Amino acid sequence: MSTLAGQAAGVTGRWRAWLIGVVLIAGLGGQAGRVDALDLGPLSGIAPPAGVTGLSLELSERSLSGRLDVGAGMSVDATVDRRSANLRLGQAFSLGDRPAYVYGELPFVDYDLSGEAASQFDLDGGHGVGDAALALAVWPLADRVAGRFLGVAGYLIAPTGEYKVDRTLGANLNPGSNRYAGILQAGFHQRLPAGFEWSLAADVMAFGDNDDYIGDRVTMGPEGLVPARPATLEVKPYHSYQTSLAWRGHPAVTLAASYYIDRGAASRVDGGDWGPSINRDRYGLWGLFALTRQTRINVSLKRAVSDRSALSLDSAVQVRLVQFF
Repeated sequence: MSTLAGQAAGVTGRWRAWLIGVVLIAGLGGQAGRVDALDLGPLSGIAPPAGVTGLSLELSERSLSGRLDVGAGMSVDATVDRRSANLRLGQAFSLGDRPAYVYGELPFVDYDLSGEAASQFDLDGGHGVGDAALALAVWPLADRVAGRFLGVAGYLIAPTGEYKVDRTLGANLNPGSNRYAGILQAGFHQRLPAGFEWSLAADVMAFGDNDDYIGDRVTMGPEGLVPARPATLEVKPYHSYQTSLAWRGHPAVTLAASYYIDRGAASRVDGGDWGPSINRDRYGLWGLFALTRQTRINVSLKRAVSDRSALSLDSAVQVRLVQFF
């Protein structure tokens, strides 16, 4: 990055501002548009009975902000907001003699960049259909009498979302990621006395390569600094761990608290040096409410406990409406 800063000092103000914008978005690369943790609900580890169909709509917003050192002795404020609406359809069934659940999900995503990043530099995010996901969960252990469940799940994320390479100056601010990704997850759930429920889960996410990505690379041409030709983005595996304690104070009301640990997902472009990885601890507060026997609404708020990133997680809010058939 020091080479880019030296080049910036010798070019016109317009190109210098453009370069700062590129470096700024490189700072977002570790946080926005690259990796989303797979957060389970407090009661997601309980196997549903065979034959149940679930249709849900989740509205969510995640906000990250911070002050970034963009090189050349300057720093700027930046805020990235990611809003999404996720439509999910699932079906419970028996796989052999074990309970199982399969679902498909399609997100609609909108990115918004604000702060000095938006007011001083011509940078923005995209919106549209995101990448579709298909998931299958199986419970090798399902003891409904003791309230004890052990489940494993696999997820496939396909590059079906809207994607434009000019929105990848250091970070992908597209609804789609232009690559395949897969997740393997295992979780344990146990009913406790006095209406409490406890769960524990861990997963690992692996990524295919994105062969159409610019990153923070620029070249010096006759007219000054210009984006480099798109190259290959590589991302290392991403690990997350989560635990939750829930309390059913009423058959229709469940309150819960969760703790999350997110690690990994360092990236590089065109075979360069690996960038910083995600290193974040978070907590979540949940309210799960049964409106009727077949209709549920789940609300959650999540914030960071510690976040050693240029841009830290300010908050993540989700509201999910679920209808069972």
